[in-house]
This record gives sequence, C-alpha cells and structure tokens, in this order.
Amino acid sequence: MRGVAGICFALVLGALLAATSMHRLQAAEFGSREEAVAMVHRVQEKFKKDGPEATFKAINNMAPGFIDRDLFPYVHKIDGTQLVACGPIPAIRGKNLHDMKDQDGKFTTQDFMRIATTPPYHGWSDYRFLNPKTNTVDEKSAWIERMGEYLVGVGIYKNEQPNKNVIGLISGSPNSDDTYLQMAYDLADVLNDGDNLRILPIAGIGGPRNIRDVRYVHGVDIGLTQTNILNSFRRSNERLGQFDDKIAYIAKLFNEEIHLVAKPNITSIAQLKGLKVNLDARGSGTSYSMRDLFNALGIDVQEVSMSQVEAIEKVKSGEIAATALIAGKPVRSMSKLSREDGLHLVSIPYPKQLADDYLPATLTHDDYPELVPAGEIVDTVAVGAVLIAYNWPKTNLDRYSRVQRFVDVFFPKIAEFQKPPRHVKWREVNLAATLPGWKRFDAAQAWLDQHNSPDTSSNQSAAPEQATGPRQAAASTGVRSADGTELPPKDSALYQEFVRWRQKRGR
Repeated sequence: MRGVAGICFALVLGALLAATSMHRLQAAEFGSREEAVAMVHRVQEKFKKDGPEATFKAINNMAPGFIDRDLFPYVHKIDGTQLVACGPIPAIRGKNLHDMKDQDGKFTTQDFMRIATTPPYHGWSDYRFLNPKTNTVDEKSAWIERMGEYLVGVGIYKNEQPNKNVIGLISGSPNSDDTYLQMAYDLADVLNDGDNLRILPIAGIGGPRNIRDVRYVHGVDIGLTQTNILNSFRRSNERLGQFDDKIAYIAKLFNEEIHLVAKPNITSIAQLKGLKVNLDARGSGTSYSMRDLFNALGIDVQEVSMSQVEAIEKVKSGEIAATALIAGKPVRSMSKLSREDGLHLVSIPYPKQLADDYLPATLTHDDYPELVPAGEIVDTVAVGAVLIAYNWPKTNLDRYSRVQRFVDVFFPKIAEFQKPPRHVKWREVNLAATLPGWKRFDAAQAWLDQHNSPDTSSNQSAAPEQATGPRQAAASTGVRSADGTELPPKDSALYQEFVRWRQKRGR
C-alpha cells in the first residue's frame, strides 16, 4: 500500500492539519458533522468512479474536496493493518494502529473496525485525544463507513459543533420562587441525553417577557408562560389589526394559583385599595396578571416590585400591606410561613369577567399545613401554564427539528415526570388538553395523532362534551350538581376547569 494515501489516524485522534488555524474563535472555523459525512461520501463516490489508487492519491495530495479546515479523510484496510498517513502527518505512514488507545483507554481503531463490519456499516465513534498542538484533551468524533476492503472516516471536534440538540428553555426567575424554573430543571434532569439532547434552562422573568424571548431571542427555542397572558398577547395584536402566528403551543401544562399574603387585619382583598402591594418583579407573570385582576375587581393599589423574600419581611414589618405570587402550589417560600409569623392567605373572589382567562382555585391545609388551619379552605384564582415554541416552518430544518426532537423525547416520558421527586404539578398535565384559539406546534400535533389513545388523543375541533374537556373528565367521581352533572372533588383542578366550562355557557 506504499504510495497510497491511507488513514490519517492522528487526525482521527485529534491532530489538526498544518493549514488549520489553532485559534478557536468561532465554530465556523471547524467542520460540522454534516460536512464530515459529506466528505466521506465524496471519497466513496471517487472510489467507485476511479478506484482505490486514484482516490488515495487525491487524499494524500489534499485535492479540492478532500481538505476543509480541520476536516480531511483517512483510509485503512478493514482488518486494521497496513495503516498509512496522508500528507500532513507522514510520521505514522505504514504503522499498525490496531491497538491504539485514546486518553480513556478506548481501542479507537478497533471501534472503527467494529462500525465498518457491523450493519449498517457506518456510524459515529467518539474518543478523547491529547492534541499535540494545544496540549489539551479534545472531545472528538469520527464518521466511519465501509468502503470495499477498506474503511473511510472523517473526524470532527465535538465541542466545536453547532448545538443542534441543545434546547434553550426560557423559564422563571429564581428571585420569584415561581414554578417555571423548577419545571425547567425537571425537564433537564429527565430528558438530558448526552449529545443526543440537552435541555438548557434559562432563568427568565416569566409572563409577557417569555413570549417575547421565544419570539425574538436567538437561542431560545421553547418557553413557559401563562395562558391568560398569551391570550392577551393575541387580543392586543388583533385590536391593532395584526395577526401574529409566530407562536405555537406544545402543551398546556398545569394551573398556577394566586397566593396573596398579608397580616390578619387584612381579611378581604378589597381592603388593599390604596395600600402598597408587592406584585413581584416588573414584567413578570405575577405582575401582569395581578394588575389585570385588581383592575377587574376595581381595586386600585400602590404597586411595588421586589423579590418574595424581601416582600415577606416588609409585610411582617408593616412597610407594605401584602405580597402576591402566582405559582403552582405548594410553593417553597409559602411553605416556610406559618400563622406564628403573623401572616395569612387572603381569599380572592372569582368574578364572572375573569372566566375567559382564569380559573377558580383553592388553597388548603394539605397545601400549607402551617398557614391554613385544618378544615379551612382559602378561595383563590388560578391561571394556566403553557409550554410554547416559535412556530418554525418545517422548511427550517435546524430550528424546527430542535423542537421536534424535544417533543419526540418529552411526550413519551410524561409518566416519569408525574412520579416523585418531580414537582407535584406534573400530575395535572394531560398532553391532550388543548388551548382554544391557538395552533399546536406541528410536531407535537403529529405525535398526538400518531399516538392516539384515551390518555393522549387530541381533538381540537370537538365540543367539550366530546373531547377531553372538564365535563368528560368529571366522570366517575360520584359527586353530582343540581342538574345531575357528575363533578370532580371541589378542590381539584378538574373542578376548576368544570366551573369555567359551565360559566362560559351561562349555566
């Protein structure tokens, strides 16, 4: 095989070509996985057309198409012997690298041979190598294919690849103690799978800002927001004569309850008129929705914005009258409070004008044993949480496939999220639940259609009685209303949805 360009094994193990810049300033300086596979295919085409001698000569001479930044091909016999190197690194020509190991002791050449001799006779091989140019251990991967009596491969730097399987998830603020950030970390913990998928939780503000971040910020693929804010977002555009279809929902998730904390002398939300009330961080979902709620109730308060930890202390000292937080119960910051702190949860009424965007809810002793006396129920209001994505067209293969990859991994694992130690709010999630007026992301709808079952089926055009709506879900509870309709327990999420359904129909 002397004079024939064989494998550049040092390249496979991480050595860069002499012509390649060693300064990693931009990922564009390095070849991608797709480009590596394409180069292997160019070798295969020349091999079939011109035979081995001409192909190996072209590789050895670094002919156009066989060198690109850090990328170039290498070839060796299928049994791992008679290895020779291409032009830039002649020192290993003719050497047998069958027993070559990487930094972790992996037999790299033998792994190439395994891939080339096992159906489908192609695949990626990962390894680590001490780069002699930079003196650092690099994460490498090589695309290997069988080529007659040989195998051909091209290596890439894994750490320099576009993050095609990294999903940026905009969630909530750690200062607000909301549910979003916890849910985001649950998603990362369950779904992360090495290079195949990585969920990257991003601390956000929540509410309207999360919608804008999904809409405009590069690197944000999906996000969590409130259904009432999403609906307001659309209504605002429609009032301006605009229709923005750039946001789609992946799944309607759970309900978030309003927690209004004050001293015992505040026995009614109406008493907060003219007083200082913390509405959490500016731009947050709590800030937006509480302003909406106070307006609906005709209560004009003095808005202040601060973290919940700071606000609780100021309520205790009397500097402010109350603090509000919208989050899925039980909330950690609220669970730390007790009646001995001189605080309590204030009831919130559910006026009819809120029916389109809000749900009736309750906070009980089971939710907050130290704050709510046994046997008592605090009435409140809830909003829905929804997972959204930019409505990428299928023609945008990179961005659409990211969200599709997330859906295809997340949806089948929903049962894992509904077990301890995950947040209890996951137990409310029904993937089939729809968000009226909004389009589900195509990949999510396709998954539901493909896995059509009583637990996951989706029928967005069906009436509530025919689909997975509250009335249907209320069956088998054994509790009935005056008209004979069977109801779920009054403190359950299903009951909240049922009340909303009834109110919308004026019943």
